[in-house]
Amino acid sequence: MRRGDDADGDRLGMNTTVGVDLGGTHMQVGVLDESRQLIGRSSAKTHAERGAEAVLDTIAEHVKLAMHDAGVKRVDAIGLAAPGAVDHEQGIVVNAPNLHWDDLPAAHLLEERLGTPVFLDNDVNAAVYAEQRLGAGRGHDNLMGVWIGTGIGGGIIIGGSVYHGQRRTAGEIGHVLIDPNNPLRRRELEHQCSRTAIARDIADRIKEGADSPLNKFVDQGVPIPSSEIASALDVGDRVTTEVVQTACGKIGNVVGSIVTLLSLGRVVVGGGLVEEAGCHVVEPIEKAARESCWPASLRNLEVVPTMLGANAGLTGAALLAARRIGEAS
Repeated sequence: MRRGDDADGDRLGMNTTVGVDLGGTHMQVGVLDESRQLIGRSSAKTHAERGAEAVLDTIAEHVKLAMHDAGVKRVDAIGLAAPGAVDHEQGIVVNAPNLHWDDLPAAHLLEERLGTPVFLDNDVNAAVYAEQRLGAGRGHDNLMGVWIGTGIGGGIIIGGSVYHGQRRTAGEIGHVLIDPNNPLRRRELEHQCSRTAIARDIADRIKEGADSPLNKFVDQGVPIPSSEIASALDVGDRVTTEVVQTACGKIGNVVGSIVTLLSLGRVVVGGGLVEEAGCHVVEPIEKAARESCWPASLRNLEVVPTMLGANAGLTGAALLAARRIGEAS
């Protein structure tokens, strides 16, 4: 019998946990065994418009499906990684605009459905923790992560642990004010530099008459996918390159300021655009960050892409659940 097997063949380890990466559009669920291997998974569309209770029912259903896929009948804990502001100690989603959740005791409600301890954290905190433990941040006890997507999220690791801050909302780099005199919704970093903002600005340039391989998306009135932005960068499209480099330069400037503040040596960047476009995004962020940080000894800063990609959030949620159930025992 293998270590962790019971008489019924159920693969159970003391740190077998489930991670749930919950987004406004999709959710991913995975089971990590005691050796931190992903052994089962499931996924579904969130359909947040159905309301919180229905979304939590779907999460519970897909936790069970992921456990079945893994061949386990029970797990030690479940980690839930949710977007927006969360109170990880109380298990409350304070404000998640993409889900339309406010002050929702999500951990308690999911625990009622599954009968297993549930631990909540922010989705980017979870992703960055996973990168620090198993991915691009391994070996660095102090680092920051920046995830570029619909908005821009961030997470900070200090001394090998997620830094939440006094109000438990640390890391929200996307809400850093960069142009206070701009109109509303154009003042913060994510307003100008998220994947959504980059696609918008490319479309605006095309509407003004610029030629680009991405014209067809604007003509059809459909959003420009990250994969197509990456393809346009690969062929050197001037419009796309200028918009992306401008946005990444602004991200890099803010990253450099935070590196100066915290004396960090490595920053991990992730999100769909990074996964698709790679060095086209990472290199201009690193260049601007190095130029913006002080003193000169910090200018060997490394900005690196995610290694775990789309699995970072669910992996981090499972790892954080294992850590917190261990601390509670």
